[in-house]
Amino acid sequence: MEGVLDLIYLTLVQLVVTWMVVGIMWFLQVVHYPLYRKIKEGFVEYERSHIRRVACLLGPIMLVEAITAILLMGISTEGTLTMLAGANLIVLILIWLSTFLFQVSQHQKLSIRFSHNILQGLINCNWIRTLLWTLKGGIMIYFCYELFQLEMIAKKFFDL
Repeated sequence: MEGVLDLIYLTLVQLVVTWMVVGIMWFLQVVHYPLYRKIKEGFVEYERSHIRRVACLLGPIMLVEAITAILLMGISTEGTLTMLAGANLIVLILIWLSTFLFQVSQHQKLSIRFSHNILQGLINCNWIRTLLWTLKGGIMIYFCYELFQLEMIAKKFFDL
């Protein structure tokens, strides 16, 4: 029974942190980044402040998300749940690769000097992360559905 509770707790933490980031990503993508174009003076200082604040907000959330995704993969023993946990982890790895290969370098460039081309590149390639995190959120919803189904079957047939 303890393993089942661990799986449920990990699943809930993973679901919550994933959907927190999904919301943040959609806000950044459709509101915050497009408004960068409106900044006429002090862009570099604004960008540096953005980097610091976003790192303080997203850094711990992304770390918890990574740890719980790895643990979820390790604790999922049922076929469908293992497959979904694996897909969840693979999507997260793609998100981290996109973050460190593209978004971080573009933010660093923008913290030195403003460039319309770099900003547009940031906005365009951030769609990758936004859509991947949305996909990951969908995977976690389906994971919860499958976990709930398994729990209901176990309770009904095995009196667990």
